[in-house]
Amino acid sequence: MLIADGGGGGSFADIMNLGAIQGVTAETQKLVDAAKGGGFKITPEGVKPIRDALTELVNELANLSFDTMALDQAPKLGNHPYGHTIASHDQKSASQAEGSATEVLAKLRQVAQQADEALARAAGLYKGTENDAFAALQTKQA
Repeated sequence: MLIADGGGGGSFADIMNLGAIQGVTAETQKLVDAAKGGGFKITPEGVKPIRDALTELVNELANLSFDTMALDQAPKLGNHPYGHTIASHDQKSASQAEGSATEVLAKLRQVAQQADEALARAAGLYKGTENDAFAALQTKQA
């Protein structure tokens, strides 16, 4: 039975596929490393719409993180030992455990920020290469 069925049996990470997010994080880090090393370049104009979309995504994820702060609170399930135990478990599962909504949102935000960093670097490297080529042409003409 899944969470959506009302029977538990899964975590937010199961729904969001935490393994896939970890894979994307690793690939995005490779993109950052490639950009740092000059492995790819892009014009500032070409990268602007992508960076704008990533900025919007980061902002939306930050808002979602703010909205999920309620998960940090234990639900009110009665004033008896069993209610307290279940409330504590739900709170930890939702906000502190591996694969919690809080963790998954933070990882998604990190991926978007890494992708933006890679694109910013690639745009900067392109600009630097363009300036170097222009300077070389100027030197040859002189």
